[in-house]
Amino acid sequence: MREMRVVAGASCTRGRGRPGRPGHGNEERRLSRSLARVRLRAAGLALSFLAVPALSGGTAAASDRQSTVAPSQPPIPAARHPREKTYMKRKWGVEILFVRETAAGYMLEFRYKVLDPEKARPLFIRKSKPVMTHERSGAELIVPTPAKTGALRNSDVPLADHTYWMFFSNPGKVVQAGDRVDLRIGDFAVEGLVVQ
Repeated sequence: MREMRVVAGASCTRGRGRPGRPGHGNEERRLSRSLARVRLRAAGLALSFLAVPALSGGTAAASDRQSTVAPSQPPIPAARHPREKTYMKRKWGVEILFVRETAAGYMLEFRYKVLDPEKARPLFIRKSKPVMTHERSGAELIVPTPAKTGALRNSDVPLADHTYWMFFSNPGKVVQAGDRVDLRIGDFAVEGLVVQ
């Protein structure tokens, strides 16, 4: 009688799985239970992450207050006219490339590309004195003129598709990266150049 029961139990477990694969139903059940546990743990973890900002609302608000009071924030760029660059090309025949710090910040380099030499000629007149004005302080920077080299600017005949430069002294590093400067060379004037 006992043998019959054991055999019947064995045949029952075989019947639960697919034919020819003994005990397959039990393995499926075990896998589905472990998957359910994994899903529950993942859901709990996600809820705990969502709950943290709600619990630490006071500290988040405090950090927000501190960030708004922070003194060293970069300046907000002023709105520029979308056709400003094309105006420079049409009126003066030049494309302004950049103004950047050089010589450890004690000089500023203004670099531009000549597109139309005839229109760009006023920028190369030796008698004209380029002046760069710092918007924030009003300091005026000039092109230095060492005795051996002469003025640190190009004053030869301009050529199309050539890049030219001029250097401005920056005593005491008054102008720094991120500041805005205005440039005037005779009648040529451009405002709000951001120093790199």
